[in-house]
Amino acid sequence: MEKIIEGIDYKTKLAKITMHGVIDRPGVAAEVFSALGQHGLNIEFISTSSVGRGRAEIMFAVLASEIDNVIRVLDLVKDKFGTRDITIDRDCALITLYGSLLATTPGIAGKIFSRLAEHKINIEMINASLSGLSIVVKKENIMEAVGAIRAEFGV
Repeated sequence: MEKIIEGIDYKTKLAKITMHGVIDRPGVAAEVFSALGQHGLNIEFISTSSVGRGRAEIMFAVLASEIDNVIRVLDLVKDKFGTRDITIDRDCALITLYGSLLATTPGIAGKIFSRLAEHKINIEMINASLSGLSIVVKKENIMEAVGAIRAEFGV
């Protein structure tokens, strides 16, 4: 029987940036991330959500060592998108789970999230694809989170 989770990686030196209340229209994310890319800044993780009334939140993670450069770029573009506020969490970590069966196994995400909840680990951001699941947690919880997932799934 194939393993549902074939591998697990993690990074501990990340910062999470949230752009609150940006205008929710096509092209905003393209402009934000193009500006960051033009300044040589790599994005480790992206998550967005509509908050209603024509506004959205753009959340992303970068290497903590790049945060000052990211803020400089965002200061140049934030007003263009009506950004209401930018918050920074410098103490985040990213867990990425890999497996060809992740997308086709019912309930797997719930099982993973339940294991983290049992350890009182809050999930800051989630992103899923056909063969991967990425979770941002507080850096202080990374080893416990990885250990709980490894124990549950034999990774």
